Amino acid sequence: LAYSKTRPVRDGLKQQKNAKAKAAYRQKHESDFIIADAAARYFRENGISKLPSYKSLQAEIESLIKEKNSGYNDYRAKREEYRRLQTVKGNIDQILRRSEPQRRKEQSHER
Repeated sequence: LAYSKTRPVRDGLKQQKNAKAKAAYRQKHESDFIIADAAARYFRENGISKLPSYKSLQAEIESLIKEKNSGYNDYRAKREEYRRLQTVKGNIDQILRRSEPQRRKEQSHER
């Protein structure tokens, strides 16, 4: 993608007439050329000869976003369920603590 994005810069270099103009143009857009060279090297090393179409990339990005969001929503649902269970547990503990002194009183009366 970086290589294809820098195509206008590389085409602009080809349009420069003499070596001095080419050197100045390359120096002006040096960071773009570094990205393009790194991308070209990556493509060669991994055997990529053709970039996928924009639509297929967009579809892949959207599917990854949906997957990420569903994972996040699952996490949020589980976190809410955990909090709800903690609240229920706390309520049960409070009820048991309240009824504990009554049990002790009842046991002491029985003796």
